[in-house]
Amino acid sequence: MNVEEIMSKDLIVGYVPGTVEEALTILSKNDVSGIPVLKKGTDIIKGVVTRSDIFKNAEEDQLAMIMNEEYCSVKPKDSIEKAARLLYEKRIHGLPVVNNKKQLVGIISPKELLKVLIREQHDETVESLATVRVVPVYKETPVNIVMEIIKITNENALPVLDENRKVVGIVSDGDIFKLSHIKEEIEESKMGIGDDEDEWTWEGIRDTVRMYHSTSEVSLPMDPVEKVMVKNVKTATKRTPICDVAKMMIKNDISHIPLVNSEHRLIAMITDIDLMNCITTE
Repeated sequence: MNVEEIMSKDLIVGYVPGTVEEALTILSKNDVSGIPVLKKGTDIIKGVVTRSDIFKNAEEDQLAMIMNEEYCSVKPKDSIEKAARLLYEKRIHGLPVVNNKKQLVGIISPKELLKVLIREQHDETVESLATVRVVPVYKETPVNIVMEIIKITNENALPVLDENRKVVGIVSDGDIFKLSHIKEEIEESKMGIGDDEDEWTWEGIRDTVRMYHSTSEVSLPMDPVEKVMVKNVKTATKRTPICDVAKMMIKNDISHIPLVNSEHRLIAMITDIDLMNCITTE
């Protein structure tokens, strides 16, 4: 099967010349973490930008200065195995599909490939694909400490445990970024979003980004992480079939699933990128 048979043609893109504010507005309104960047007025791809790129360059206004010009991509006739291997090896969530003229014609992500896994009815269990390199946090851990753990470990989703070591939630960097407490603190400190500003103005976002990556100027809330975590967390066991995990991810629009034992204690984590390893052999 080729990439063009399953790629998404519903393209969400940014443009250069353009501003970081414009790109972040596109990311936020479409609830995506990254987008291809095209030359304005054309379909020619010039790079890729992610939310992390913006967070790490909060003082930069021009999109061209922070986008990644060296990006991974595939061609329409490339095999889905090649796409899966790139997603798995690079640990990324999207690949631009480009033709020989460097025109963007589609996007392929783990979501499209998970659908392939479901159709192929993979009955093997997820045990061999899961990672035990998991970073759990306690439910009463302050949000600012959780953010520090995310920054240090580069893990963007952490399972949350209670005093009995049972999984009671999951928290991501996006959950923390969207904290209403952050916006309230910015307003109180007069650093960002004011009454007459739109929620996604660059002035407000830039100060949120500063706070997101540094506690030197304004601290993140001291609230326990259980206040912001996703409580209705979906879990699986090491014996759960790959196909069932893929279905769960698509149905609930999630990318991380904790694996638990019979006592609901954490034993590993499985991600959509981990599942790409099922189809990396050509």
